[in-house]
Amino acid sequence: MNEESIDEFEDEEISKENDLEIAEESDDLVSLETMDEIEEDSTTEESDLGLQDKLARKMNLKLAGKERGRKTEKGIFDKDKVLEAVFDKSTVMTLSRLINNGVILYVNGAVGAGKESQLYWAVDPFGNDLAVKIYLVTTSNFKKRYPYLIGDPRFTRIKSGTRSLVELWAKKEFRNLSKSFNCGIPCPEPITVVKNILVMKFVGTGGVTCPTLVESEVDYSDYEKTIKIISDLYQKAELVHADLSEYNIFKTAEGPVVFDFGSAVDIRHPKTKEFLERDISNITKFFVKRGLTVDNPIDVFKRVTK
Repeated sequence: MNEESIDEFEDEEISKENDLEIAEESDDLVSLETMDEIEEDSTTEESDLGLQDKLARKMNLKLAGKERGRKTEKGIFDKDKVLEAVFDKSTVMTLSRLINNGVILYVNGAVGAGKESQLYWAVDPFGNDLAVKIYLVTTSNFKKRYPYLIGDPRFTRIKSGTRSLVELWAKKEFRNLSKSFNCGIPCPEPITVVKNILVMKFVGTGGVTCPTLVESEVDYSDYEKTIKIISDLYQKAELVHADLSEYNIFKTAEGPVVFDFGSAVDIRHPKTKEFLERDISNITKFFVKRGLTVDNPIDVFKRVTK
């Protein structure tokens, strides 16, 4: 997956001169589902606001499964109010864009949630399972992510504001995934990113993700393959995951698959060695707790960075 796939769905481009700018995009999209019922009102400013409210309500009902019949349309999206900490107006319109452009056919429901994002199981027009990761625009946790951005030479311009930071983080994960996937690293295949929504191939079947290492029985082969992923990330993709643990590695029939690449940094980052040492230490501790005899983390670090 090339980074250029973003361009079809965004107004701005990811700079290839190691420079990302966040630009505002217009929210003038109309869901195919609601086109017929609101077509007659689409010529006035007042009806445009009504369109956004109706579309937001329908998308929220469909994805979150919440009954909001007793609320007025005005009360659902008052200014920048966020429903369920996920579906603000901008996010709803972005989902509509992905549907209208044929990236997503429909969304089945939520499959996971974290402090910074929620994951949804979706299907594309060809019947392939997708993972739709929506970064929360109201969370304050992203402010703690500055150390993973500042110092990374790929990101020299960082706009202030939570939404800009969240959207930059989404693009950062897409960029890291793309580079890793193209280097043959076992990770989810990235499809596209628009604003605070990242779309990837789904790792699992029927809306159920593969188990993580912490949820699985593991052996020495799993350890070796995980260390190889760390090494290949560093030597081939020139990245350090920087947040690696037994909780963000799937165990699949083909072997470990790493995910959650938002924190990953370029090896030119000033804290690269610190992050790499921590990743190796986390993995070593996990496998030792499972009763395995593994390599000294210092020796692993030397092999990875030689």
